[in-house]
Amino acid sequence: MNNDKKYKNKYGRTTVLTLNVLYTLSIVTFLHSMFCYFFLDIKEVLFKVLLAYSIVNTINILLFYYHKKILLSYNLGSILSFVGACVMSLYSGGINSPILPFLVLLIYFAYLIGEIYGNLWFVVVTLTVICFYIFDLLNVSMVNEIDDHNMAEFNLIFLLFLLILLGGVFGRMMNKINLAIKKAKQEIVYKNDEKSIMLKEIHHRVKNNLQTVNSLLRIQARGVDDPKVQSMFKMAQSRIVAMARLHEKIYNTNDFKHIDVNEYIKLLIDDLINSYNLDKEITATMSVDSLKMSIDTLLPLSLIINEFVSNSLKHAFKDKVNGEVYVELKNNHENNYELIIGDNGVGISDDEFLFIENSTGMILIKTFVKQLKGKIEKLKTDQGTLFKISFLGAES
Repeated sequence: MNNDKKYKNKYGRTTVLTLNVLYTLSIVTFLHSMFCYFFLDIKEVLFKVLLAYSIVNTINILLFYYHKKILLSYNLGSILSFVGACVMSLYSGGINSPILPFLVLLIYFAYLIGEIYGNLWFVVVTLTVICFYIFDLLNVSMVNEIDDHNMAEFNLIFLLFLLILLGGVFGRMMNKINLAIKKAKQEIVYKNDEKSIMLKEIHHRVKNNLQTVNSLLRIQARGVDDPKVQSMFKMAQSRIVAMARLHEKIYNTNDFKHIDVNEYIKLLIDDLINSYNLDKEITATMSVDSLKMSIDTLLPLSLIINEFVSNSLKHAFKDKVNGEVYVELKNNHENNYELIIGDNGVGISDDEFLFIENSTGMILIKTFVKQLKGKIEKLKTDQGTLFKISFLGAES
């Protein structure tokens, strides 16, 4: 077993297969030639071709250990087999020869080597069989060296030859390949399961760490009296919660590359509305296509939504008892998305917009939009504030 593994490691699976087939052909054709000579009294062309093939093919195998070019050995072996099978078919019944079907094995083995070889031999063998049929129609025939009294024995030996080649070599080889593929699939499934568990654990720990940071900020903010500083703490907390919520969503899904956007955005906005605890009735109107996004797209997108919604909750409804936050996300075509987000609050004038463009929140929004390879524009509206962001989703 160890020697077999060393042999395969040294030459490779395809090389070992090719050599095994060539070895088998040499041994079986030699035995076949001996049987024809001593038992069937066939001592002319068939015997000579079989014996010559076994000798030349053996030399071809021995030469491989000198030049180490398996394709050269394969091509020489295939040509020898093709010529030998054609000559023996001519002297054993032409289109009716039991040897002619052997050419099919050339196609089968060629496809195991490569598609180009398989296609080539498919054409060559097909044309050869057609030529044999035409010879039969034209009554072009050679001497049939197989007499009626030894036809059954010759066919039996050749069938045994095919059984050895198909069952003993190709059959065992295919069985080993199937077992190897099955084992490889099991290993891949096992490794994928391990990877999924590890990724889930990572996202779970990241979520816990972010929640810990959020708790620390909340505790720290309790000792601050300045409303502006408290607002800064609150904004930082909302950004951390947005990221923690995303990692929690990933942890609870089996698909790390395609996360349900609709459900996640709804949870994100509900968290924001609850966290600000405004003494107003704020509703969230959402129109989100059924989309799946990767974390590379959804993380900056969620932070953009977080900034806009937080800003609306802080400033848009000062003189109102109720309000509406609006989010629309749709996929225009292929990987191009459009986010329309805003509110029906007091709105901002163009002068005010120029002022807030340099605010921390707007700078972050522009940074995330740039990360998404998108563009942002303020839409004209009769009431409140509305923005449109066009962006590209990250390739998953």
